Amino acid sequence: MALTNDAPGRAPRPDLSPVQDPEAPAEPSALRTFLRRRWTLPILSVVVFLIVWQIVGMNLNPILLATPGSVAVALGELVVNGQLGFAFLRAMGALGAGFGIAAVVGIGVGLLMGRSIVAYRVINPYVSFFQATPLIALTPLVVIWAGIGFPAEVVITFLLAVWTVIINTSEGTRNTPPILLDMASVYHAKESSVVRNVALPHAVPYIFAGLRIALGKALIGVIIGEMSISLQGLGGLIVDFGDSFQTAKLLAAIITSSIVGVVGTIIIEILRRYIAPWSQTVDRGKL
Repeated sequence: MALTNDAPGRAPRPDLSPVQDPEAPAEPSALRTFLRRRWTLPILSVVVFLIVWQIVGMNLNPILLATPGSVAVALGELVVNGQLGFAFLRAMGALGAGFGIAAVVGIGVGLLMGRSIVAYRVINPYVSFFQATPLIALTPLVVIWAGIGFPAEVVITFLLAVWTVIINTSEGTRNTPPILLDMASVYHAKESSVVRNVALPHAVPYIFAGLRIALGKALIGVIIGEMSISLQGLGGLIVDFGDSFQTAKLLAAIITSSIVGVVGTIIIEILRRYIAPWSQTVDRGKL
């Protein structure tokens, strides 16, 4: 604090004027504050993408690329005539069944592999083999086993999704801090208690990361199953519109399937925040 003298012989008095710290961070501008909001950049990126798509589509043959406006009109037609509703519900049935079974089996097997070295050494070679195998090539074999129809689509969806859940759950369980396991051992905790209260909570972020990836693979399995087996559902619409060069309706069906994946990912994220609030992530970095 600086000291000043008003006149000779008087005691100095403090200077109460504010002093600007040169190292203090500058106040963020209104634009930067606006861009830092959670949904600002995603919405802006979508708007820019749609504008560019509209401009490019207007200068191309509609068979090559339909504009967003044409796709919106086609989407409305498919909703009104009921085609999209029926296809959507059928695809969601296969997705729900296949992904649900994959989640339950994957988490269970992953926990077993993470807590038992014997189980890990026995099961891991098969997990690694199927994870590296192009499982789409198994579609003819699945048709032989499960027939042509809904069960085969569920099997393909399950096969594409389960391995990711197993790997993530296993890694999350195996990476449990040793100090937590030592404390459980000191208190002579049972294995079921260790899994429920120590290993599983630590593996939750890994599990939900695996579920998000597995959901995308499961959706691919549903569409491929419908395209190559039953020719129904969203996959069947994609094949029909592609064969007849109805590009606007084709893109409408593709976008609908993509929206399903986005909504599913949001639901998984909401469940993670509800089940495991301690695993929240914080946005870091400079704008």
